[in-house]
Amino acid sequence: MSKSGPTSELGVIFARNVDWNLFKVFYEIARRGGIGAAARALNKQQPSVSAALQRLENHVGASLCTRTSRGIELTVHGHNLFQACRAMYESVQNMPRAASAARGDITGTVTLRVISNLHLQQKLTNILDDFHRNYPRIEIKLDVAPWREVLQSLKSGEVELGIGFEDRQDSGYLYIPIAEQTQQIYCGPKHELYGKPPVPPVMLEDCPFVITQDEPTPYIRYRDRHGLGRQIGGFADNLQERMWLIQLGMGIGFLPKPVVDTSTFADALWPLLPEAEAPVCTIYLMANAENVRSAPVQLFLDTALNHLDQSGPTPRSGMRSSQSRQDEHGTVAA
Repeated sequence: MSKSGPTSELGVIFARNVDWNLFKVFYEIARRGGIGAAARALNKQQPSVSAALQRLENHVGASLCTRTSRGIELTVHGHNLFQACRAMYESVQNMPRAASAARGDITGTVTLRVISNLHLQQKLTNILDDFHRNYPRIEIKLDVAPWREVLQSLKSGEVELGIGFEDRQDSGYLYIPIAEQTQQIYCGPKHELYGKPPVPPVMLEDCPFVITQDEPTPYIRYRDRHGLGRQIGGFADNLQERMWLIQLGMGIGFLPKPVVDTSTFADALWPLLPEAEAPVCTIYLMANAENVRSAPVQLFLDTALNHLDQSGPTPRSGMRSSQSRQDEHGTVAA
């Protein structure tokens, strides 16, 4: 008999004899952090939940959690089993959706609250194309909004999916990186630096800035770090109007480079920062990590995950310079 023989046989015996409902009870205990909370979620009496936990521990042959004044804390065995239970829960949850997908009868709407100009992101084009090909009866609704409204509507539960920048990452949400977008500072033809070589940020301290009313936090941090924008030359929330004011000479300002390069303003706006100094923002597909999602939304998220690279950890959020980005790969000191 091979070395794996006895282990496999024990596993078969365990799976045959254990009450699978015990895994459901333990999943709720671990997820909600206590016996009482799990009992309420399962509509059971607290003693029966405690007894179920004891039975499961007897089957497993190890302690799964310890009681504290704040609830329960998982042991190492408990953490491992919780991950396995989560996978089982997600598989069971996916069964009706998978059956509907196989029949090709899924309908509904996927509402995406997004920042503007995402048509420039080829990965998103591929995701939408693939999703529509596989689920032609599901309607896609793109709701364009300012970056902070995208975050607020996602966290309020108004929408299930958002695409844009983030202020600070919350552990209760998924942040799936789509692309990194260079944010260059531009001037118009009337500016004294128009057409000249790039300059370090310190050379822009006295220039008025064109900003948005609800300026992204990474923009504010970058300006504060380099002493930029002490004088405000104009406000414009819409990206096109912001480019227009910069072209007219109201001030200099941050603009996403890919958008400028493909706009009608491309020949009238001049980049001021060296490439190594130009800050970079990450665009994320964002979703609540805990909420049960509708079938259309989950199918869209599954399609996106198939296209987007999830092999490594989620990049740190926010804005950083190109030089800092190189430093993350160990090539250049920031």
